[in-house]
Amino acid sequence: GNLPALEATLAEIERRGPWYRVIAAGDYCLSGPDPAATLERVLERATDVLKGNTDRDIVDAGASDPELGDKKRAAITWTRTQLGDHGLATLDSLPFEARVTAPDGASLLVVHANPLDLDQHIFPDMPAAQLRALVAGIDDDLLVFSHLHIPFRRTFGKLRLFNIAACGAPRDGDRRAVWGQFSWQAGRGWQGRIQRVAYDYGATALRMLDSGMPNPDKRIRELLRATYE
Repeated sequence: GNLPALEATLAEIERRGPWYRVIAAGDYCLSGPDPAATLERVLERATDVLKGNTDRDIVDAGASDPELGDKKRAAITWTRTQLGDHGLATLDSLPFEARVTAPDGASLLVVHANPLDLDQHIFPDMPAAQLRALVAGIDDDLLVFSHLHIPFRRTFGKLRLFNIAACGAPRDGDRRAVWGQFSWQAGRGWQGRIQRVAYDYGATALRMLDSGMPNPDKRIRELLRATYE
């Protein structure tokens, strides 16, 4: 729902392109002031649009979230109104994953949170046994994901993991939008980079005040702090 962050990111993607695929990894609408316009823009520009946990939560009105609180419930209710039936149906139909396979057979898998579900985080310091339980079933070379809004890279056996964090709501203390850039070259294989993009977060804060969204003060604090605390 953070349209200025999305537009800045899309402009940077365009500048660095052209690209074979543009894959969006979920969570497009909740907690931002422009959910419908943001979703529409993602659908226009991305070749693959995946489902995130908040997309599911918007569709089922929070029924899948066992820790649903009053503020998230209010945000879901408001966002559902903004999206309307068509927007809700669009979110409901989004796929879980996307895979890109290079000419040599090496593959890159993109999911929202992990290869098994939409909810369990992959942490940068996750113990090996816990991480293995989430990734043991995949045979890809790169795993690209988000959910935890802190960008990081990690190698686990032969698998390289990239958390591309969040375009509109980073939580590592850096307010700039985040996205992941991936390319394949013969003889070099897959290469990945986590990119940052400056944008006018003040414009997003003002829209939060003007949009009628619930609890705008809380959302503005989260936006400006750019941390989980």
